[in-house]
Amino acid sequence: MSGRRPAPVVRRVGPEAAAEVLAVVREAFAARPPLDPPAEALTETEESMAALLAKHGGLVARLGDETVGALVLDPVGGSMYLRRFGVAPQAQGHGVAARLIDAAVNASGGFDDLTVVAREELPRTIRFWQRQGFREVRRFSPNVELRRPLNTFVFDAPDAEAMREIGEALAGQLVPGDLLVLSGELGAGKTTFTQGIGAGLGVRGDITSPTFVIARVHPSLADGPPLVHVDAYRLGGIDELDDLDLDTSLEESVTVVEWGEGVAEGLAESRLEIRIIRALADDEPDADAELDPRRVLMTPVGPRWYELDVPSSHRPPLAEKLNENLLLDFRRCPEEELGHLDPEIPLVLSLTVAEHEGRTLMVRNHWSREWELSGKEVDDEEGETPRAAAVRAFRTETGSEPADLDFVGVATVQLGHERRIEHAAIYHTVLVHPPETPPGGEVKQMTWWDLESDLPALSPIDAHLARLAHGLT
Repeated sequence: MSGRRPAPVVRRVGPEAAAEVLAVVREAFAARPPLDPPAEALTETEESMAALLAKHGGLVARLGDETVGALVLDPVGGSMYLRRFGVAPQAQGHGVAARLIDAAVNASGGFDDLTVVAREELPRTIRFWQRQGFREVRRFSPNVELRRPLNTFVFDAPDAEAMREIGEALAGQLVPGDLLVLSGELGAGKTTFTQGIGAGLGVRGDITSPTFVIARVHPSLADGPPLVHVDAYRLGGIDELDDLDLDTSLEESVTVVEWGEGVAEGLAESRLEIRIIRALADDEPDADAELDPRRVLMTPVGPRWYELDVPSSHRPPLAEKLNENLLLDFRRCPEEELGHLDPEIPLVLSLTVAEHEGRTLMVRNHWSREWELSGKEVDDEEGETPRAAAVRAFRTETGSEPADLDFVGVATVQLGHERRIEHAAIYHTVLVHPPETPPGGEVKQMTWWDLESDLPALSPIDAHLARLAHGLT
């Protein structure tokens, strides 16, 4: 296996592929360090593998004519377990594992999360899963269980009262032992959200930022659980909570941890991750409001939240992809306002909607194999403007110069399992003489889409942005 490799190709399989899957699994697991007890995968037979695949099938990855990766899909409740995940040693480092995980996400529509079980003796394997967005939820020696959530719910909070209402609506279903992890910039509204939870739980005392005391306990004025309000910003680790003289145990309370991302996950097997971000620059806040407009992103992690009754005020993202990319917002605004966006959210990308006779130019992404709008990342190190990045991308991808670019607005997106929040500048141009063939290099194919017909492998986010630029949405 030498020379330049083609991109991995993944396909869904059933029990008829048991021998093919078993061969990869044996090769991959045999190459790992010896374990005590040995990995159960090494005891599989063709018959037992066929039985596993008969439940929900599996995935195999090929490089050229050779099968080099495989996994078994095993649904358990609201979670899709990835079993017998293996990549042949000679194929590692070629994107096979990442492609398998992307395909597993696509195959798990309707499930709450993906789950894997790794061995404690293999820290590199655990770190790999963590880089792929899996979070450790429990250990049962010698195993470590990690989950990657698949659902994010979006709420609009135009003012402080709306923020409190979201928290209060959520409080109605909170029970002792629940953990909520809040993140967002300073002043984002984390404490305001917690005030709503406190009102819904009916607890005693004013809920203010716990910055100077690290943690406060608010007892219930009724028969509900107390609220433990924690500021993790100055904690060296969540273990330090054990040293605090709280009047209640975390198992008996609802615990809300501000600045808890990356710190509080070890408190409970399940948690509700809540991220608060600012809306875009041209949102006009009410002069009497306590907050600028915000977006609240709520992500359930773990079985406790499988049956989450999401507050009815949530809205779907404007568009989404099964790999967890979400189009959260789109706002029309003058191009001058690009310098006044939330500094916590970088403007990373410029996209161009190129129109000719009512159709939009789409280019083929060779990695994702999707049809997307022309675009590139903005080169901040070179001081590149979003407009200059859009021109550079169009020139590189089509071999021609764009006509006059009109600025349309700013999109806010959440990207993949890392849940990075980024902005993208959107431009529109009308072409009199459209390019006919791509120049090669990054783009191998181009096509013209009429905004209505079914174009296989069309990015739903790019499709929505194209319709917005045409004024159809």
